Amino acid sequence: MKAAIRNESGKLEVQDIPEPEMGPDRIKVKIAYCGICGSELHSIDPEYIARRAPMPQRPPGARPRVGGHEASGTIVEIGSDVKGFQVGQKVAMNFRSYCGSCYYCRNKMEHYCQAVIPATGSYAEYAVYHKSAVYALPDNVSLEVGALLEPVSVAVHAIDLANIKPGGSVAILGAGPIGLLLQEVAQIAGAAKVLVSEPVESRRRLAKELGATIVVDPINEDLDAAAKKLTDGRGFDTVLDASGKLAVAKQALSLADRCGTIVWAAMYPNGAEVGVPPSLMYDKELTIRGVFVSPYSFERALALLPVLKLEPLISIMPIEQIDEAFHGLLAGKGIKVLIKP
Repeated sequence: MKAAIRNESGKLEVQDIPEPEMGPDRIKVKIAYCGICGSELHSIDPEYIARRAPMPQRPPGARPRVGGHEASGTIVEIGSDVKGFQVGQKVAMNFRSYCGSCYYCRNKMEHYCQAVIPATGSYAEYAVYHKSAVYALPDNVSLEVGALLEPVSVAVHAIDLANIKPGGSVAILGAGPIGLLLQEVAQIAGAAKVLVSEPVESRRRLAKELGATIVVDPINEDLDAAAKKLTDGRGFDTVLDASGKLAVAKQALSLADRCGTIVWAAMYPNGAEVGVPPSLMYDKELTIRGVFVSPYSFERALALLPVLKLEPLISIMPIEQIDEAFHGLLAGKGIKVLIKP
């Protein structure tokens, strides 16, 4: 089968590799689309490469490592222990399954499962998933939209942590795919005043079309002044950073109102630090949360797929252009690029 593999020079290229092996509790899916996650762009981002731990070397003869985890497709094979699915069924998938029996699974922290069952990578014609990671798509959800199930689940988890109340105010820093999904889910959760800060003009325009109260270019406009104007000088009830930039993560502290909640809903360079003055935490009684994947979120994310406006985020490129797609996204071109094997 065709699959995108990162070669020794670091470039993604299409190779022919064996199809992944099945098991009795597994489901094989013919991949229709696989979205490029912002976390994967770190593999070509100098800011992250400089701090990244060395990747473990694969043993000689080991199967090539295939990336990609935001996928949709059609079931082509079902293991003997699997019930409730059919060959030919439209599905979207989680890229990891949980054991259900370790300490964390039994204490409402499944995302820290000590025996995670990984899926095979989805930048490929076929991928294999544990049966618990597969979700049937409703008839009114296309395979293109279905490929956004995993990132929508991340947005759902972030909003779970964000303490948004009906009528509240929210600032979203960064209008990439996660930032725009956060915006849409925050609005559904009841946010009445929504500021979106984003340096790329096309992304600001889309944020406005999706219902942002105000959009700000943080390079050429005064973000703090715009925030004060929208919130009558108080600051925001909730600030969500989806930029992955350390300076922006720190700026979230000044944008939050007293008793505000800050959610760092991005990945940051390994080992990097953001100074948080304890006196500010005391004065403003702030809450700061991080986001790690999306526990207990997929069913609700699935229910949101027909409700959210996801088509405007999507563009599609063939797997043969995956390396070009990675570099384009790093340069701010496009929102959610789906790779078609």
